[in-house]
Parts: sequence; structure tokens; C-alpha cells
Amino acid sequence: MRFTPHCWKWKCPVTRLFGSEITRTIWGDADNVLLIYAGAAAEFALNPENHWLFYTGKLPSDPLRRFEKTLQYQRKLFFTPQEVVPALAKHIKDIHSDLEQKRSREQGEIKISDQAYLQVFSMLIEYGILGYEYLQRRKMTDEERETYFSDIRSIALMMEIRDFPEDYCEYSTRRARMIESELHCNVFTQELMAAYRKSLAPFCYWGLLQFQARFIHPMLACRLELKTNRLFWAAYWLYPRIRFHQPLCNGLFSLMLKRHAPFIPEIVRL
Repeated sequence: MRFTPHCWKWKCPVTRLFGSEITRTIWGDADNVLLIYAGAAAEFALNPENHWLFYTGKLPSDPLRRFEKTLQYQRKLFFTPQEVVPALAKHIKDIHSDLEQKRSREQGEIKISDQAYLQVFSMLIEYGILGYEYLQRRKMTDEERETYFSDIRSIALMMEIRDFPEDYCEYSTRRARMIESELHCNVFTQELMAAYRKSLAPFCYWGLLQFQARFIHPMLACRLELKTNRLFWAAYWLYPRIRFHQPLCNGLFSLMLKRHAPFIPEIVRL
């Protein structure tokens, strides 16, 4: 039997995945995902609603395992047929709603604000872009940034997050305001950083702090009192240049972090 192009197309339909190629490139690269965590882990310590991370007690007791579970949801969104994604987004929102209801019964009416959701999604946008640019050693084009932003925004809208920026330009303005006036040390800042320290060997924790000091916005690094060490600069500069060429060095962050557990941003399940 001879297969015609029409027959082959009928026999093997192509499933259209949610999102864009640039987004799947970011979330399909294990190193890029680890970098999103590295930035988000630092920023969560300054988030004004990070008290939600401590409500269940699971994050401070085992932050790495908790982060590992949350990644399964986020990555799935970008490698799932697009018709399935709205149900996944609703499931994520329902998890948060159930948590709100449970805490409200115990402590009085309390909600996760839309601004808190925006602050969390901004971590995915910001550190996804910064991680890509660091690993690929090039700036993303305006079109790539807008495309990646649009994919993240689509998920936020599916979760019914209100007042989300319309485009990357508006997001950038609000991101700058967020850094300037919203992200500051609070009563949970040191407790969250201490949870990371307890979960990592001393050298690994030092490496995480050194990377964060260079990776996140200087104003945020200053608030967390992250100081750079000149000895780490060489590793920071060298890694993206050798990660695909030197098997022994491939996975610098894996050698330091993955053997304990993958670092994943706490953005889906609190």
C-alpha cells in the first residue's frame, strides 16, 4: 500500500500543543527551569504574601520536595494539547481556592490577592527570560519576549486573574514598580532563606546565594544582603559556554542542587 500525503496526514494527526516554541524551549531546558527557581526562590523571600508558603507547613519543612512537585504542573501546561490546558489552569486555581477556604475557616476571611498572583507570574516571566538569555548568551528579541509573555498571560487569564498587564510593555512598567515599592524584607524573609539553607549542603547553599546575587535585580539582591564573591565569577561566566561541550561540567547546577532535589518555583501549589 502506498501512502499519499493526504493519507499520512489522516493516519497521524499532529497534536497542537499549548504555547509557543520559545516558551517550550525555556521550560523544556532543565537548566533554564533551575534558573527560574534560583531567581524565584530569592524573590519569594521578599514577597509580601509569602506567609501563604508557610500555612501548610510543607514548604519550610521540605522546600525542595515541595518545589519539585509544583514544577510538574507548570511544565505540563506547555507540553499539553491546547484544548486540555483550560482544565489544568482551572485545577490549579481550584487548589488555591480550596486553600483559601480552609485557612478562612481557621483564621477568618482571607484571600490570595490578584496582585500576589501577578507577582508570582512575574517571576516566571522575568526569570524565564533572564535564564534563557544567560544560557543562550544572547538577548531575546522583542517579539520573543512578547510571545513568551503572552503564553504566561494566557494561563493567568484562564485562572481568572484580574488586572493582568495587556502586553510586555505594560508588564515591564509594573515590574519596575513592583521591584521599587512592593518587594521588601518581611517577617518571613529570613525564615524562608533558612529553610533553603537547611535543605542544602553548605557549599551548595553558598553557590545558590552567589548565583542569586548576580542573577536577580541588584535592588533585590541588596535587600537580601547577597554579596558576590570574585571566585564565583569565573564559574558564572564559564557555565553557559561549556554546558553542552563538557560532560563532566554539564549540569553545574545539577551537581550542586539536583542531587538533593530539583529546585522549582512555588507558583502552583502553596
